[in-house]
Amino acid sequence: MITAKRSRLRRAVLAALVVAGCAAALLWPRPAMTDASYTDGEYAASGTVTAATLSNPSNMTCTVQKTAGIFTSVTIGWQSAYPLTATVGGITVLTASSSVKTSTVTGISSSGTGPYTYTVTLDQSLLLSLVTNLLGSTTTFTVVNAAGTNWTSASLTKTLTMSLAGLNAKCV
Repeated sequence: MITAKRSRLRRAVLAALVVAGCAAALLWPRPAMTDASYTDGEYAASGTVTAATLSNPSNMTCTVQKTAGIFTSVTIGWQSAYPLTATVGGITVLTASSSVKTSTVTGISSSGTGPYTYTVTLDQSLLLSLVTNLLGSTTTFTVVNAAGTNWTSASLTKTLTMSLAGLNAKCV
């Protein structure tokens, strides 16, 4: 009988120790979350990590076409080390910004084998509404080389201005 009591007592103590151990493991403070990080001793003393860079676009031009002194279209050109891509968020991106809106310009053509020469001609209907052109307007063109959504090169800009009714259009 004494042996049975001891056996029950041992089981109860053992069960209590298991429960206490599990509770301690669950309640023990966890280490703070970090970004993945490690050091490999074999490579820790050698090699360097550098960020990639994108080359800058160059030689941006902006040529205004007029008929009877009134703005009809503008041709934007530039050079880039990167070819024209059909992917979304292509490497060379041209945006047009006015007080009304900002949009990415499409319909760009390219030539060459590096550096590549890009051109696009935009008429007044693509740039601004007729009412805005009648009142005068300013549109800024910005070209940048971009990879993904976060890597961009330095940008080049040209500004198209015109006065009432599309007169005195110039791009600088």
